[in-house]
Amino acid sequence: MLKRGMRNIHPGELLREEVILANDLTFTEAAKLLGVTRPTLSNILNEKSDISPEMCLRIAAVFGGSPQIWADLQSEYNLSKAATKIRNLHLTAYNQDRKIA
Repeated sequence: MLKRGMRNIHPGELLREEVILANDLTFTEAAKLLGVTRPTLSNILNEKSDISPEMCLRIAAVFGGSPQIWADLQSEYNLSKAATKIRNLHLTAYNQDRKIA
């Protein structure tokens, strides 16, 4: 569910701040632990790439927790971005009694 008033946080920001930096790891060290290249991890941490289902599993395997939480965070982030885009389109609900011009 989307919550109004909350900042839309990319899960890469949480991974960067609350996992990697909080554990005094470098991005290179974290990338090695996760079995990915530094550029791959950097793109996620810099919010340029989504966290894939495979990456969710890797994060959970290396740092603990559930892969589902990372998948849910990514899904919420994507839904929030999409909702903003759709809101700006000013779409109206379909009414079968109304003729489409």
